[in-house]
Amino acid sequence: MEKKPENTSGSEQAAAKKFDWAHVKTWLFEHCVMPFRRAGWKKSVLFSIVFVFFAFYAFTILYPFFWMVLNSFKDPVVFGLDKLGLNFDAGFSNYVNAFQYKVKGTSVAMMYLNSFLVVGGGVLATLISCSLASYTVAKYKFRGRGIIYNVVIVAMLVPIVGTLPAQYRLMQNLHLIDNIVGVWFLYSGGFGFNFLFLYAYFKGISWTYAEAAQLDGASDFRIFIQIMIPMAKPALTAIGVLTFMGLWGDYQTPYFYLNSMPTIALGLKDISDQMAYEPNYPLLLATAVVATVPIILLFCVFQKTIMNNLTMGGLKG
Repeated sequence: MEKKPENTSGSEQAAAKKFDWAHVKTWLFEHCVMPFRRAGWKKSVLFSIVFVFFAFYAFTILYPFFWMVLNSFKDPVVFGLDKLGLNFDAGFSNYVNAFQYKVKGTSVAMMYLNSFLVVGGGVLATLISCSLASYTVAKYKFRGRGIIYNVVIVAMLVPIVGTLPAQYRLMQNLHLIDNIVGVWFLYSGGFGFNFLFLYAYFKGISWTYAEAAQLDGASDFRIFIQIMIPMAKPALTAIGVLTFMGLWGDYQTPYFYLNSMPTIALGLKDISDQMAYEPNYPLLLATAVVATVPIILLFCVFQKTIMNNLTMGGLKG
């Protein structure tokens, strides 16, 4: 005969539904208290101080972003009265107005396209010039190699504003003003941080592979393209992502050299300048959120690649 299930009383059912606080206390003790005891009080105190410091640092970075997103849904009047409260009375109207905003007759959607064209070409030009320069200095012995490396270090100390007049005169003489090729030319500088990073990475790649290829009759350029570039692909990816993130927010170069193709960064500057005459900060914040989305997505996708290769490059240097 089948055994009938026993009827449980209401009190037993309530006890079963009760939260198991004893289990939670045990878990907290094993994962929070015991690690500190095993590490010792000195390491535990040091870890706590470091953790609090970095937690506060992360808060100072994340809070402005969340504040920007929350206030982008507010009405300008409400924003003026309460900048910290939770209010979504404007809905997505600020984002609709942001996409309708025009700079020199160019909409935000077109500025997005301009940004991808300008920044994409700039990243490609940077990777080509930096990889060629860093590989040559790292792997070939010639007179003046050490001087080039030292010049790169010294050049990084010179502020960009100090070279702006000479740079503008050069672009003017080359007839590259208001020309996207001219902007790519400016972005293609083969020195700076990218050079130092790739120099350290190429320095760490064994030359044995190149010697084996030379025995098979491979030329120097073929060795560079078919052996060194594939081996340096992780570093090039990290440099490409970081360069893209840096150039995406650059408004100064398009402002001086590309007036007919305003980018999203230049659009943000124009909206910011208009705030002095028609204050509408929620519109500015909504446009800033729209402009920031590609950078956040790119960083989330390549976060591990960037961190791993920056650490590896630093160790090899």
